[in-house]
Amino acid sequence: MLGRLSSGTRVVRLTKQGPEVRVTVVEDGTERPEAGHRVESPREDYVTGPDGQPALGRGGQQWQRIGVDPWPGSTAAYARLLAGLTAEHGISWDPADDAAAPLASALLLPVLDEVPETRHPVTVVRDFDLGALVERTPPERLRSAVAAQLARLASETGIDGYPEIARALEQTGRGKLVDLPADEALDLRMRTIRAETRAVRGLLDAARHQQDPAPVTETDLAAWHGRDAAAGALRRFLLLPPPAAAETILSLRMSVHWRDELAADLAD
Repeated sequence: MLGRLSSGTRVVRLTKQGPEVRVTVVEDGTERPEAGHRVESPREDYVTGPDGQPALGRGGQQWQRIGVDPWPGSTAAYARLLAGLTAEHGISWDPADDAAAPLASALLLPVLDEVPETRHPVTVVRDFDLGALVERTPPERLRSAVAAQLARLASETGIDGYPEIARALEQTGRGKLVDLPADEALDLRMRTIRAETRAVRGLLDAARHQQDPAPVTETDLAAWHGRDAAAGALRRFLLLPPPAAAETILSLRMSVHWRDELAADLAD
């Protein structure tokens, strides 16, 4: 997310954990460790003791007990931090302003993680010797078979019902290369599936915590996990070489006949 936000500009992130705030600076997609630092200080108290020194007051005990103190460290240290943001980065921010007006929208789609390059040779998947298959299969035939397996996985999980994904599957099935530009239809669909999966998990967790009936079930969550994983497999197919994508796709296939289907896809 920081890499995307900082494209062509600079982003400063404040991450609060207990009495500590970490400052991270990312410029044009690259973190600048030398510009990052942290602020950590003993808290100042709400009242003064008989000796004139800060002492923990009743309000302070209440904030600490429930763990929601918005600034649990030294307010003077945070004031210096905010002054530094203005002096170093031209950012003027008052935490009190955050609650001054409601958000116009709270619809946030997660930015998907970068797909890492495979650093190990493709070997065995579900007791199937994928490494040997890769060695003996011409690249174009392998790519065609992996695309067919991907289409089967999409059908099993239902993601082929999304028009953006159906279009990508149709093109890959014809041997065409499909781009995956950020923030365009296919990328947004994958991010939406990820967000919906998180939302279902959140509904279940909240219901368990409150001991109330949930509007969704564990079966629903499993189905969303399957969609999210299949969308991730499609993303890997579009961004990685076929052998690396095959490792993920075959590991996710739901049909007990996937080996026979793979043999048929290789023979076509």
